[in-house]
Amino acid sequence: MCSSDLDFDNNLSLALAKATAHFLVISFTSDWRFAPERSHEIVKALLDNDAAVSYAEVDSQHGHDAFLLPNAHYEGIFRAYMQRVLSDVTPEESS
Repeated sequence: MCSSDLDFDNNLSLALAKATAHFLVISFTSDWRFAPERSHEIVKALLDNDAAVSYAEVDSQHGHDAFLLPNAHYEGIFRAYMQRVLSDVTPEESS
């Protein structure tokens, strides 16, 4: 990889153009470090590239550390997403 591979002229859509993963983006309403607005930009850039992306915004008063603290809504979203990933990669049993 050469340095030009990392130069996307501040274009997030271009930077994510080759991404092939499925994405889960979760933001917290009070996060000052990675505000929900930034997450919206990431989601839009992924959607611009027809990437598979799920997004959720979780209400929290714990700022940037919200993901470190117990939060039933956040945990439920994450659990459901991971269960979906598991079902996608686990072969179905034949009858």
